Amino acid sequence: MTHTNKPVTLTIAGSDSGGGAGIQADLKTFTALDTFGTSAITCLTAQNPSGVTGILEVDADFLEKQITAVLDYFPVQAIKTGMLFSTAIIERTSSLLTLRKKEGRIFSLVIDPVMVATSGAKLLQDSAIEALLTKLIPISDLITPNLDEAEILSGKKISKSDEMPGLAEEIFKKFKVPVLLKGGHLQNEKIALDILYDGKTLSKFEKPFISGFYPHGTGCTYSSAITSYLAHGRTLFEAVRSAKEYLHAAIEQAYTAGKDKTLNHTPKF
Repeated sequence: MTHTNKPVTLTIAGSDSGGGAGIQADLKTFTALDTFGTSAITCLTAQNPSGVTGILEVDADFLEKQITAVLDYFPVQAIKTGMLFSTAIIERTSSLLTLRKKEGRIFSLVIDPVMVATSGAKLLQDSAIEALLTKLIPISDLITPNLDEAEILSGKKISKSDEMPGLAEEIFKKFKVPVLLKGGHLQNEKIALDILYDGKTLSKFEKPFISGFYPHGTGCTYSSAITSYLAHGRTLFEAVRSAKEYLHAAIEQAYTAGKDKTLNHTPKF
């Protein structure tokens, strides 16, 4: 039997007791895409796809211990953040990762600016938005907002897919980091469109919209897939393109767990 080394990925995010989003979705995706997944948990949540009934924030000092334990031992190639929840968690995460970069550590950093759950529950305190915008996003290699999050980032609300390229460019100008604007929340669209803008090139990624199913954890899964492909050495464009294929397959091949369908994190594609 031959053994090959796998790239190491890290998710800094909240735990979803329902298993469909958060740390659980991230680790399933990391494994499916052939990376060794590690984690640092920012919050425990009591939730299932129907809603969030409780959030318990992890102390920032203990979060630091988790991140440090991983980075001191593993050669992490790519990191993603998900639910960060508070100013204290965002500031500690950004300062730790900034320090590691200054020390010469090389890793890709994907920020999924998780603010509101699909069910409507707030996953980022209002007071923490400023810290996210000014401390964490500027050190990232990619941010992956959906349209609701993009509205908070830019102050602009859009309702049509042809408005997405302009909004992606606007968000890039504001933060000076590549942005993947996700259009899956647009109603009455036949195509699920995402726009990647890196300051030079605007790329479109399209898949047929799968109606009648609003899966829990798509944002977490998408950003984790991008992180996995970056850890394998793909370019940003290639990582997003491959992650879009993976996510579409995960939705298309969804299966029933509990009261509804759930993403298939090990699809054939």
